Amino acid sequence: MASKPQGDDEPDMEDFVAPPCRPRQRIKSESKEDVATSSTPAHSASRHRENAHDFNMKELRAVRTNLLTWYDAHRRKLPWRGDPPPYLTTATHTKQTHTKQTAAATKSRLATMDAFVTPKPEPEAETEHGAAAISIEVASPRKVSPYETWVSEIMLQQTRVDTVVEYFLRWTEKFPTVEALANGSEEDVNALWAGLGYYRRARMLHAGAKYVVENFEGELPSTIEQLLTIPGIGPYTAGAISSIAFENREPLVDGNVIRVLARLRAVGADPKNKQLIKFSWKVAGELVEECDRPGALNQAMMELGATMCTVQNPECSRCPVQSSCLAYEESQSSHKGEKTTRFASESLVSENDACTICDASRYGEWNESIREVTKYPLKAKKGDSKNEVICVAVISYEDEGAAEAKKKKSTAKKPTKGDGAVPDNWHFLMARRPEEGLLAGQWEFIHQKVDAGDKIPAFAQRKKLMHPRLSELLGEQTTKFKQFQEQRRDLGELTHIFSHVKHHMGVEHLHFRSKPTVAVIDTMDASQQQQIRWMNAADMKQLGITTGVKKILNMVTKAPLGASVVDAVASSSNSSSSTKRSAASKRGAAAKAPSHVADGASASTKRFKTLTSFFKK
Repeated sequence: MASKPQGDDEPDMEDFVAPPCRPRQRIKSESKEDVATSSTPAHSASRHRENAHDFNMKELRAVRTNLLTWYDAHRRKLPWRGDPPPYLTTATHTKQTHTKQTAAATKSRLATMDAFVTPKPEPEAETEHGAAAISIEVASPRKVSPYETWVSEIMLQQTRVDTVVEYFLRWTEKFPTVEALANGSEEDVNALWAGLGYYRRARMLHAGAKYVVENFEGELPSTIEQLLTIPGIGPYTAGAISSIAFENREPLVDGNVIRVLARLRAVGADPKNKQLIKFSWKVAGELVEECDRPGALNQAMMELGATMCTVQNPECSRCPVQSSCLAYEESQSSHKGEKTTRFASESLVSENDACTICDASRYGEWNESIREVTKYPLKAKKGDSKNEVICVAVISYEDEGAAEAKKKKSTAKKPTKGDGAVPDNWHFLMARRPEEGLLAGQWEFIHQKVDAGDKIPAFAQRKKLMHPRLSELLGEQTTKFKQFQEQRRDLGELTHIFSHVKHHMGVEHLHFRSKPTVAVIDTMDASQQQQIRWMNAADMKQLGITTGVKKILNMVTKAPLGASVVDAVASSSNSSSSTKRSAASKRGAAAKAPSHVADGASASTKRFKTLTSFFKK
């Protein structure tokens, strides 16, 4: 297997699920013992037989048939499934359209019946409008390439479907083939991925494409063994590509599949439990083993978990596999403590036969006295997320030459209250993160990590903490404000949440009327010079910036520059008097409140959307 970068803190689906157990054992044919098992209690006690969770052949056939029938009728319409627009992308859409779909299906059936009983005209006959009758066919899904399946599965890891659609369309337009992606620049890849998060995925997708070109002549292989040699492809992605793109009978397991199977088989364990993950791979393999449409079945299982068998609000009344669901059977027992028909305690279960999948140490969370379907799977125990305090300095200058040239053609943009646009002639000092770790290789504003915790220091203290870093970059320009016509102001606080860490940021803005000298850039050699650079909005759009950077830009454009920002901000940050803060505000230089509080959340959201739409164009 190709080596993969280490040290990245961003989890992905391949870190979440275990490799499938290979080879899989065939399920024995249904026998009298199977039939007896389906009606002989075996589970409700804290100790029960492990085979009480297994499907028999009849149940496997029922689940396959019911899932595929439901999927064909109600699946979401998505570009990576070959569907034409408009797309149905969210669980909400699917739920809202259920009634309409049912009515449309009924109308279609009635129309079919009418057509059957109504005499058909001769082929030469004309309609009342004088034109020959025309048969209108609904467009069928197009054939999807293995590459498109690969891209979509990588994008969908840890990301909402409705978010992915736009990124997928732009990506496949720019990089329609594996070879096109392999030949693409790192900057283009980063720009198209910017805002989608978990940037390691983009790097590995790019590296994987190069590997496929070099080792497989640009064509994705179809076997699990070969797919697993490609950088960035683990058991889940390999199963998806092999089954969906090549119709191989290979299982795949993600969080949705684990939740569905844990409920179908009433497994008392959390989704990160290794035994539950191993069990899920085994059962998923059994389901596709004799299936003629393994790709559709795998997608149906994920679709069910995403749109119906959800974490908090499962729609059991409409579930296509309700009759096979042990969790639902338990929930329908009329009295607390009543034994279900499938699972009830046996008089004796030996230690050797006892279930090792369910977590006996958490029996109180899944015993028979709890009737909710949502008790399965158990809630994963979350580790304490890290909190980090970071001082951020947005350093910018105005390019007067660009502004004058702009005025000759049109009025140059000026930052005004409520305007979400970044002025064309503003340039921002950006630094590039290391190639490993969180947000690897991404561009960001100058910052300084202060401490662990969530308490952001006052502006006066943050200025002291940032002084060494700014002095390194700007020298005496950081202290002689008037000489360099600098404006320095506090923009307030911002919290940005990752999957495993929260960044609590205190943001300030240093703005120059002309380009300042940056010592580090001037002393760097050519190979290092790209690590720190000036960017305007067009540069950011071309290279791609993260959602966190967009949020900070929103804070900058939201607060207009004032004539006396420097002195007013300093006084307002050092003083606890609300009177002084009010006076500073009237002078146009108040310390800004957090962006999610000041001036109303709706206005801030509107400005952020304006910025976001600009960078997506």
